[in-house]
Amino acid sequence: MVKTATAQAGRKRPGDNPVPLKAWLWRSYVKAALIPLLLIEFGFVAIYWGTSQVVYDRSAAAITRISTDGVRDAAEREANIIAHRLNAISAMTRIYAEEADRALQTPALVSEAEQENLGLSPGGAFHTLRDTGGSAVFYSGIVPVGAAETEKVWRTARLDPLMRAIKDSDPLIAQLYLNTWDSLNRIYPWFDVLKIYPPKMDIPSYNFYYEADAAHDPDRKPVWTDAYVDPAGSGWMVSSIAPVYGPDRLEGVVGIDVTIGTIVKRVLDIHIPGDGYAVLIGRDGTILALPPKGEADLGLSELVGHSYAEAILKDTFKPAEFNIFQKPILTGLAGAMQSAPEGVRRINLGRPMIASWAQVAGPDWSLLVLASEDSVLAASSDLRSQLAFVSKGMVGILLVFYAGFFAFLWRRAATMSDRVAQPLGELENRMAVISDGGTLPPAPPYAIEELQKVGEHLVRMGDKIDAANRTKANFLAAMSHELRTPLNAIIGYADLLEGSEGMRLDGERLAQVRRIATAGWDLVRLVDVVLDLSRIEQQDLRLAAEPLDLPALLAEALEGHRPEAAKRAITLDLPPPAQPLPDLLGDAKILRRIFDELISNAVKYNLPGGTVTVRIDPEDDGCVPVRIIDTGVGIGAEHRDGVFKAFHRLGHENSTISGAGIGLAIAKRFAEVSGCGLEFDSVEGQGCTFILRIPCRPCA
Repeated sequence: MVKTATAQAGRKRPGDNPVPLKAWLWRSYVKAALIPLLLIEFGFVAIYWGTSQVVYDRSAAAITRISTDGVRDAAEREANIIAHRLNAISAMTRIYAEEADRALQTPALVSEAEQENLGLSPGGAFHTLRDTGGSAVFYSGIVPVGAAETEKVWRTARLDPLMRAIKDSDPLIAQLYLNTWDSLNRIYPWFDVLKIYPPKMDIPSYNFYYEADAAHDPDRKPVWTDAYVDPAGSGWMVSSIAPVYGPDRLEGVVGIDVTIGTIVKRVLDIHIPGDGYAVLIGRDGTILALPPKGEADLGLSELVGHSYAEAILKDTFKPAEFNIFQKPILTGLAGAMQSAPEGVRRINLGRPMIASWAQVAGPDWSLLVLASEDSVLAASSDLRSQLAFVSKGMVGILLVFYAGFFAFLWRRAATMSDRVAQPLGELENRMAVISDGGTLPPAPPYAIEELQKVGEHLVRMGDKIDAANRTKANFLAAMSHELRTPLNAIIGYADLLEGSEGMRLDGERLAQVRRIATAGWDLVRLVDVVLDLSRIEQQDLRLAAEPLDLPALLAEALEGHRPEAAKRAITLDLPPPAQPLPDLLGDAKILRRIFDELISNAVKYNLPGGTVTVRIDPEDDGCVPVRIIDTGVGIGAEHRDGVFKAFHRLGHENSTISGAGIGLAIAKRFAEVSGCGLEFDSVEGQGCTFILRIPCRPCA
């Protein structure tokens, strides 16, 4: 029987390293009661912590989801509000355009005072001279001002009351204007146009005019411009513009201006969850309006005012750094906004942020809402702190409890030592006898009823074990003798028939004789493996410790299976190791048996013309893995649990493949006895890979 050093060291006989019973009982309490109790208690604590973590994670996820939904809802809600306000301005722009069209077609009725308030400048511009509470007029002179042009000025004068009413109706509106194809500009409120506008100004060349022409606005509906510098001196703004068509051409464009400063103060001044803020994005990705909160995050300063030291002679738009497609930190967000009209995304602007956007219907702008993730998750952080406090409190209470419990157990161990010392010692001796396979005498009387019953049960158990071992040993010996004798005779006669010098067999008869011999050897091997299995279970094996030549051992095992593999055109391959192997120490015969069983299994269950590859992998975690890889039928998922169970054929019970389903079980048991690890991987229909992990035991 195998007796390892560990088993010998773990066995205690009377007189070998004796310890006081109090200490023994104390250790027993610790091992049998206290440690399991501690494991259970700390298991509960671990479960509590784990549950708390799950609760925290889910709570944080819920809070994040709620907060994210809040940010999304805020973006959608505020986008709808902005769209409503801008649509109201667009509606007024449409009305204004209709009235401008009507005014241009209606003969003028203008007062003498109105006529006296306009005059020509030295540069040829026809303009208002003073503020009378109405609009300012600027005919730039790029088209000479004649009677027809003057008539157009008088006709559009009737728009002043409407312009004043529209301006007063909405605090967002900064100014209103009418621009014509020949560079007439009527704008309200009044300002000194000669100080702002350049002479000979070509108004149709500016975006607030041409974006309403037929090429840009074929539907002839009000449209919104992106941000630009107002030539009229109001700084950065956006405009709602609409075309005014005559019978045969675009006569002019009306516009209602909203300054960027007004949008920041009156439109983007909204409450966003998580200390957030809103940014208005144009159709081409330009940031139209940026509140002060966002300037530090985006590294920009919003453009609100403008220096008019020089007149605005051409379109002036926001620089490239205001375009989200041009900012590396916003590239991913810009792509997401381009692909979907609304959504939510996490970004990093030097701090984690939650970004949500929604489309502003009408101008097709986007409202981008940015909220600090730390602020959003502040509630979940507080929850984590509270859970940590409760957990520490629980651990402290447990430590105090177990300190008192230890003291109680120590006193209990001292009390019980006198009562159970002798019976326990005798019972320990009796169990040692059983473990050594000995026979117990009748149990002596004990004062404690339970100990008396244990002693009697030990005697009966020992008798039954002895009887069972004897019966099993006799049966295996008899079976070995009774089966080997006729099998040897059958194999011998088959060999004689095959090699007879007289009337030689051929054809089907010779094949039948060879099948008899093959079947006989299969039965002999079956007897051998059954006996091996019995010896393993009885621990009746003696392991050798010798240096191992692993490649040679594998080559020898492969050679033994080449005849069988050749019958089915199966290729056996043993590539050399990729790197030198460490020194190995083990039982070569046991390893050879393992390799035989694994290679035999790989050949038997392979497909005709298949391959069996035996590969030695580099050392991994103190082991040398040996892989036996076949290209056979594989093992189905329903049979994986029975791979290493004895007498399991794994669905091949009725197949023509020989075997009793015990080879892999023997290989597994031998691997365990020799300290190796055996595992497998398989894909049904693609073959199997068995991996034997041989521990590195350097030679002394």
